[in-house]
Amino acid sequence: MDDQFAVWATMKAKPGKEEAARAFLTEASQRLANEPGTTSFRAMDLGEGAFAIFNSFRDAASLTAHVEGPTARWVIEQQDVLFVEPYAITKAHIFAQMHKRQLQRK
Repeated sequence: MDDQFAVWATMKAKPGKEEAARAFLTEASQRLANEPGTTSFRAMDLGEGAFAIFNSFRDAASLTAHVEGPTARWVIEQQDVLFVEPYAITKAHIFAQMHKRQLQRK
């Protein structure tokens, strides 16, 4: 089944907390591996202390489980320590997608 929902969030690290923010987002990716309905997670460095994340979810129940789950609670506990302000979060319904599972290099 293709992913049906996604979350995009942007955040800005507090001055001097950029590496800690990067480590935090890396740990988040490892924690999300235990969420069965979370099908992808990507963390991106936008430059100048700004970061973004993109998560996708199998269905609405998976998105709800993520938002109400232990990883989300952990993220909320950490955000005031690392980031200038709460995340700007956008939830979306996915209507088209493409996946390339494996890239081959020659």
